[in-house]
Amino acid sequence: MKHVRVAEWAVLAGAIGILITLWQPWFSYAVTLEMFPPREITLTVTGWDGLGWLMVTMLIISAVLGIGLFLTFAIGAGDAATLPFGATLGAVAIPTLIALLIVLLSRPGLGLDLPAWGVGIEPAGWIGAASMVLLTAGSLVSIRSERTDGRSRAYSPPPPRPAPPGEPADTAAS
Repeated sequence: MKHVRVAEWAVLAGAIGILITLWQPWFSYAVTLEMFPPREITLTVTGWDGLGWLMVTMLIISAVLGIGLFLTFAIGAGDAATLPFGATLGAVAIPTLIALLIVLLSRPGLGLDLPAWGVGIEPAGWIGAASMVLLTAGSLVSIRSERTDGRSRAYSPPPPRPAPPGEPADTAAS
């Protein structure tokens, strides 16, 4: 666990936040029943149902890659193990974040042809979006590794080449 940095913790927090909020209500729609007295009923839709299968798939892939990135850092794996998770997550997380923000801000009709102005975004929707931002930012920072210590970053320069035959040793260096 000593190899885990703040960026990897952010990725883990974002991944868990996304997976938890998918079961919570993301969208709501208030309906007024015409009866005496009039009653207002609020219909809610979870992230699983309101986001669409493609968006949910992209969120799950991002979360799984984020958890994989965290675990490879936690076990102290070298760059050969962490880089595929980090690079793939960086490539997947950015379009997923953009698509999620478009879906949230366009407020879909929830498959019922509801007007966009009537569909509300619940707190879990905003928390899910914030979790995706955290996961994306953490993954991009995690790719940029500044560590110079450890077995995976060990470097020993090659030995100097011998001088060509027939030249003095001091002129070969210039």
